[in-house]
Amino acid sequence: MNLHPELGYFDEGLDLVEPKLYAAAQKPFGRAQTLPPAAYRSKIFADLEDEKIWTRSWVCIGAEQQIPDPGDLLPFTLGHHGIHVERQADGGLVARFNKAQHGGCRAIPAQCQTGVKTKCSFTSCGYSRDRDVIHASEVSEGSRLAGQYLGDRPERLLPANVEVWGPFVFVNLDPECEPLAKQIKGLAKQLAPIFGADLRMISERRSESDCNWKLAGRAYLENLIFPFVVEPRSKSAAKAAKPARAEIPSHAERLYDLSGDYGARYASLPTLSKAGKGNAQLCWLFPNLLLAFMPDHVLSVVLQPTATTMTLQRTILFVDQSAKMNSIAADLAELNGAWLEALAGSAAEAELRQTEFDAWGSSLRPDTAVKRLPKEDSPCGYDFQKYLVECILAEHEYYWAAPLYSQPGR
Repeated sequence: MNLHPELGYFDEGLDLVEPKLYAAAQKPFGRAQTLPPAAYRSKIFADLEDEKIWTRSWVCIGAEQQIPDPGDLLPFTLGHHGIHVERQADGGLVARFNKAQHGGCRAIPAQCQTGVKTKCSFTSCGYSRDRDVIHASEVSEGSRLAGQYLGDRPERLLPANVEVWGPFVFVNLDPECEPLAKQIKGLAKQLAPIFGADLRMISERRSESDCNWKLAGRAYLENLIFPFVVEPRSKSAAKAAKPARAEIPSHAERLYDLSGDYGARYASLPTLSKAGKGNAQLCWLFPNLLLAFMPDHVLSVVLQPTATTMTLQRTILFVDQSAKMNSIAADLAELNGAWLEALAGSAAEAELRQTEFDAWGSSLRPDTAVKRLPKEDSPCGYDFQKYLVECILAEHEYYWAAPLYSQPGR
């Protein structure tokens, strides 16, 4: 955490932890309004998310296959906290806070306190942009990267919780967190057959969108032109969304019918159920993992805020080896191209929505100064609102004295 929570979170004349602020967003679906615009444009709200979400939820940071060898590091910044996951000699994983949390600075420079992740040579810093996977050969004893991430005694770095679900790696910074299984309830059993398949990572790509991470997630479920489905923009193409749930949701999902040509390709595939052959599924596991399930491949997008109104999308494509998908480079390139085009389209919709929230209540939109916020007309967006408000309004015991090094054995 970067701020003192007891001093409060105030911006745009609002108390951002006042329950009344979110009363309209918590009304029953069909009557509920969207979140206040400050949730999508305020740097203070982003700091609040650091305290309430990124440091207290199980957050997906990537895939196990990205760090196959002992000593490989997968770096990731959670809110304002730089961490890494290291592959151990026995094949297990360990998560730790980086050694150089603020790089080579004794205090956080002013240019790093704007809410925008900076481009800095100290990529271990919680205020700089993450670098790619660090291979074991790059963190040998005495190397620059070893000094930033591991130090001389990695075992003395403050640990974090790490768990694996399917091909994905999750981290939670809360020392008193509940198991990942509780956060993914309702999905674990449903996706077990998919994650039990022989999934192989074939591509990894990063892209950035000029929108808040929450809008990127919503647009993925609502505006994605899903490849290989019938009339992807038509409401008839997506199976009716389930009624809004009474309990606090952990995910949102939509089902689609595959197009005839694509579905026929798997009509005789013995490894798929009848339902699996004809359906495609989009899923948003809160807070930051977007998934697309097809009969022969899985697409994942890990959302990571790089500014209040900027989101890094880490996209990984897996193919199911048991489905005997054609591995010809041209076919895989076509598959990649189809998804990149679809993701670019949903990102454009999210950016358009961001401009609306940026202008709401300002001189650019004087008509909205006293106007009610629009209703949240998406069941998926409504489920996410319920999750977010629950996180924001939750009360916690704050962990102030946690050092970068564990005390035992010092």
